This record gives sequence, structure tokens and C-alpha cells, in this order.
Amino acid sequence: MPRAGRSANPYSRPDPKPTIVELLGLITPRQKSTYQSVSRSLKRLAGVHASLNYYGKEWGWALRYSRGDATLCTLHFLPSKLDATVAVSRKLEDWGLGPNHLSRATKRSLGSGRASNPARLIRMPLASPPRARDLVKMVRFKVQARPGLDRRRTGQPGKVAGARARTVTD
Repeated sequence: MPRAGRSANPYSRPDPKPTIVELLGLITPRQKSTYQSVSRSLKRLAGVHASLNYYGKEWGWALRYSRGDATLCTLHFLPSKLDATVAVSRKLEDWGLGPNHLSRATKRSLGSGRASNPARLIRMPLASPPRARDLVKMVRFKVQARPGLDRRRTGQPGKVAGARARTVTD
């Protein structure tokens, strides 16, 4: 049992930065299998990459999946615990609460605390295969909802920075 004033997470400090293998040492074999399944699915999505980021003393180091500058989800490795954090927009929430998209447990998480906030964070314990599948479905929805997520915008609809203009002559 951890002593008073000490975190149960051995990687709650910014230095030294742990490796993913060290973070995987915190979770159970079943959770490792869940992580590997989620990681494989997310890495198959075009433009998605993972990076280790520090999220303060409470969460410590976590694995952030992003596409371009947009964070898709974050996986938190804590002793015997694997959680995910997802920013939920109103569009994602409406889709997720629709018929047959997500499990009941995830729908409860989405439906509870409906805020007037345009985007909010939900934390999902990845304790079961349905929750892990739900996370992957939510990230896929986010990627499909914003196909140009990883492109630099010019501020003009339909134009991407660095794209060459074509001229059409009659």
C-alpha cells in the first residue's frame, strides 16, 4: 500500500520519461491484451499516431493518439487500471446515443452530464472488450467526421494551404 503523500503511480513525475514497455508493466495481462487490440485498430486509421505525454501528478504519463494537431483520445496506464479519455462533441454524442452504435455502459457515460458545453471529456475504463470496441468506434467517427483533420487550413472553404491552383480555360 502506498505511503501517505505518495502517488500509487510510479510515473506521476515528469522526469524521467517512461517507455511504453514500462507503462505496460503497470497493467494486468488482460488489460495489455485490450491495449494491444485498441492500439492496432487506432494505428490502422490514416494519419493517426501515438505519443507519450505528461498530464500532471494525478495521471502522470499517458499515450495520446492524435491526427495532425487534433487529439483523438488518450490512454492512461495506472496500476492495474487502463482508462481512456475522449473529448465528446455534440455531434459525437448524438451519433453515439443513436441505435446500435455503442454499448449501454458507454451510452450512459455519454448521456450523463449532458452539458451545454460544446465539447466535454469523458473517462472510460477499458475493463471490457465492448468498452474497448466503443472507444475505437468513437475515434473512427471523429476521424470520418473531419476528414481534413490533419491538413493545414487556409481559412477559405475548400482550399488547403500549399495546394496549387488550377486554371480552366474555355
